[in-house]
Amino acid sequence: MSVTLSSIAQRNSEIVEANIDGETVMMSIENGNYYGLNTIGSKIWEHIDTPLSVAELCDRLTEEYDVSLSQCQSEVIAFLNSLNEQSIIMVTD
Repeated sequence: MSVTLSSIAQRNSEIVEANIDGETVMMSIENGNYYGLNTIGSKIWEHIDTPLSVAELCDRLTEEYDVSLSQCQSEVIAFLNSLNEQSIIMVTD
């Protein structure tokens, strides 16, 4: 399933995480793989602690960062698609 603005994203509960100097380090319980998120990725991870639409996520991020809504939407959708492909997040419509 591809992520769209109307998609609802949330963390996969099978991911163990730690925050180190503003960046998130995660491990998948399912496959044992490790993942790292930079500051912006960590902020997105923080926001999807509870289910959240991609549109609402982008609205929140544009309030926090100096980025246009269209650029934010494009980059967040690509980022969430990447996380979804790795089963780091769960996405529903």
